[in-house]
Amino acid sequence: PGGEKDLYKNKTIQRTLIMMGGRTQMVDDVPAGNTVGLVGIDKFMVKNGTVTNEDTAHNLKAMKFSVSPVVRVAVSCKNASDLPKLVEGLKRLSKSDPVCLITIDESGEQIVAGAGELHMEICLNDLQEEYCKGIKLIITPPVVSYRETVQALS
Repeated sequence: PGGEKDLYKNKTIQRTLIMMGGRTQMVDDVPAGNTVGLVGIDKFMVKNGTVTNEDTAHNLKAMKFSVSPVVRVAVSCKNASDLPKLVEGLKRLSKSDPVCLITIDESGEQIVAGAGELHMEICLNDLQEEYCKGIKLIITPPVVSYRETVQALS
């Protein structure tokens, strides 16, 4: 999966962190099998990827989740001048949550989709408190799309 256009060679990682609850600890190296935070790669990776210093390494497959984003809300800002900050905040939210889906509707609305009401509540709280601090947001009530599919003749 992926091609040459997806490769970023000779890019540096600024810091390697071990995440421990609300604290982080900077480390020089980490044994295989541990989960770490990497600072400085968000310009190159959106949600997942393989980081290696070997040219012959194989890509790790992207994780598949058993849930899909079905609850949707439209998000906009009260002041039009805050729109670039909102767009940047939505990009950062999308990077931070692998299940959260950010799209733009046909009407131009910014749509945030989550896996359920609780997940949506957490995403919107992160958006307001971390990524769009100081911006007054207008958030529509959650909507769940109902879809049916015909499987066979009756």
